[in-house]
Amino acid sequence: MPEHTPAPTPSRAVYGFAMYLSFRSFFILYLVWAVIPDEWFKLVGITCLPQRYWAVTVPVFLLTVLAIFAFFIYPSLGLLMTPNVDDLRTIRDTTSTKKRKSKSFFSMQNYGTCGECSCVNKESCLKDDYQKNCGDYVVKAIPVLQDLPIWEVSDHLYFK
Repeated sequence: MPEHTPAPTPSRAVYGFAMYLSFRSFFILYLVWAVIPDEWFKLVGITCLPQRYWAVTVPVFLLTVLAIFAFFIYPSLGLLMTPNVDDLRTIRDTTSTKKRKSKSFFSMQNYGTCGECSCVNKESCLKDDYQKNCGDYVVKAIPVLQDLPIWEVSDHLYFK
């Protein structure tokens, strides 16, 4: 079974070229119908044509629908899906971590302590060297990525 890719294939190229030619020819026929007087069509023998009113009405109607959708309906759908300003979901999502009761997010105590040795080869273990410098590693460690509670951020920024 062939893989579905957006890459051009021979059948897509043929269909695309056929659509290009058909739309180009329909547009030229539309312009001829909209511009050439009715007398010329009667000379050729074409007597059953729509009124010229539709040559202007249909494009104006389509542009009006597009403008209403682009400027009113689409932004309104976005606003309907957005929570209110005073909703807690605007500052915290469902995957964020819960607030730790005993520790502050701004203290260095959150970064852990020196752990146990997990080496496969115990003869070449460097646990002793690691434990000598463990305090430096913990202090220099990059904290885990997580959401900060808005209350603690406000306390840190405005009440200290």
